[in-house]
Amino acid sequence: MTRAVLILFLLYLVSMTIASQDDHYDALVSGALFDGVNTAAPDADGISVFKDFRNHADAVASILLYSAKETAFYPSSACGVHTQPEAFFNYLQKATSFPAFRYLGVEDEQYMLELRNGGSEQLLDQIAEKYYGREGVRVSRKLETDNAAREIREAFRKLVPKSIEDPGWRRWVLSLVTIYKPKDSDEITFDLAHVRLTISRDAVTGEAVIDPQVASLTKSSYLVMGRYISFYSDEIANFIEKATVNVFLRAMTTCNKEEEERETEVKFKPQRCKTRGEGPQRQSGTPRRTCGMNVQ
Repeated sequence: MTRAVLILFLLYLVSMTIASQDDHYDALVSGALFDGVNTAAPDADGISVFKDFRNHADAVASILLYSAKETAFYPSSACGVHTQPEAFFNYLQKATSFPAFRYLGVEDEQYMLELRNGGSEQLLDQIAEKYYGREGVRVSRKLETDNAAREIREAFRKLVPKSIEDPGWRRWVLSLVTIYKPKDSDEITFDLAHVRLTISRDAVTGEAVIDPQVASLTKSSYLVMGRYISFYSDEIANFIEKATVNVFLRAMTTCNKEEEERETEVKFKPQRCKTRGEGPQRQSGTPRRTCGMNVQ
């Protein structure tokens, strides 16, 4: 590494971030998407994940997951919500300081979401409208805008809580990270987006209620400089452990408590075990549930 690049990389490794008081929240739900085609070789070792451009979807997933671990941001470990106030914003600062991530824009895109009637549908409509809609801002090159907005809308739908355990959880963050890898290109970009809003708890039913308010959507986009990652693959692999896109998606997604409880119930019900030769052929890399277990 040149001295300047080495300094930037070392600063990323040792950087410690402290979220401001304004960044505090009561509860957070996190989600992650991968959009495109992952051309990474399943058996690629740590160095080749960073060196070979075809493996860079996994490389980006590895770097983002490393950043989460370094800032103690563990969404998948929290069934229902994540309640550590500083962890999420510390994670954002850590992840975006990696030298190979080039910020696309002058400042974060921030939108006010006017929820005049309240409710989740109005919230989702506003998110879908604003996510790719600002004039003068580069629309996603990965997807047609309508399809992209629809996918983002549905991703955020999964983040909206249906019920709230603690009535003290009023300040919420709904977070979504999306990695894009076009089929016909090795260029990778990713978005970091989060919505801040207040959600109240129905005193009788415990259901989540989105009242009329002005919420906010913040989004930032980054281009992955693949040449940097490839050129310094040896050094990066010495510090950052390989992770696949699928591992990253699971780690960055807050588990659904109701689904976990249903899966636990199903797990202990008697089931007829299928042999590997039975049933339709599954797609490569897609887990198949067999007798309560995920078989890769």
